[in-house]
Amino acid sequence: MTIVVLGATGKLGRQVLRGLRNRGAAGSEIIAAGRDLAKLSDQDSRAVRVDYDDPASLRVALRGADRALLISGTEPGRRVTQHAAAIDAAHQAGVGLLALTSTPNATGAAMSMAEDHAATETLLRDSGIPFVILRNSMYLDLFVEQTVPVAVTRGVIVGASGKGRISPASRDDLGDAAAEVLTGEGHAGAVYELGGQRSYTMDEVAAAIADRFGTAVEYRDVSAEEFKDVLLGQGVPERMAELFADTQLGIARGEMFVDTGDLSRLIGRPTQTLDEALAKADLR
Repeated sequence: MTIVVLGATGKLGRQVLRGLRNRGAAGSEIIAAGRDLAKLSDQDSRAVRVDYDDPASLRVALRGADRALLISGTEPGRRVTQHAAAIDAAHQAGVGLLALTSTPNATGAAMSMAEDHAATETLLRDSGIPFVILRNSMYLDLFVEQTVPVAVTRGVIVGASGKGRISPASRDDLGDAAAEVLTGEGHAGAVYELGGQRSYTMDEVAAAIADRFGTAVEYRDVSAEEFKDVLLGQGVPERMAELFADTQLGIARGEMFVDTGDLSRLIGRPTQTLDEALAKADLR
């Protein structure tokens, strides 16, 4: 069986490759596809250069594939066109199962971040390709990589999510879930809402960081407009600042809360918690 991972050079993609190998997939069966092949030089798999803006490269990468994973693009406003090209290439290649990473509650969420994902899900459903939709929650890793250093240094986390709860999941867990779908049976047609078993408000996130590092950290809730201004002051482009501020409002409405248990069932173990992730954090 040939399995193609589109977007394999990213952090999630690399975790998927690891998960595939852990589930017994041979390197000769795995095609790792991404823009920068140098990032795949350490992988025991076949590497193919692919660019989501280059439909021809997608057709080459997917030729002969039995199953494939489409890890969503990172550029809002361009993703639907990019994803459409990948889905079309998969259809032409006769891929037997195409898995897609999406976002929680994609077709029901009001936040603008969900729009590209909802549109892509519709394209996939209408393509006729057997599919699986992986609605991945926010990355737990991002709290360690981005939020923790700022919180510890400044003693404050600024946001506009109110008392909304998030269900973050580690890339390890999400990568293993994708690998299970790509190697297992009985997943065609499924839509999995994938979040950690524990959910948190940002007040709880701040308290957990304070407890782990022994320093005072508070969550300061502001309006979405004020949050956008904070991001602009940090040099974030206006379009992205608007998107992030709108996402905060989505969190406040509960659109990033997941309580299905799908992730732990797929990977066959409890999901990683915030405390476990923080215990591994190294701020040096």
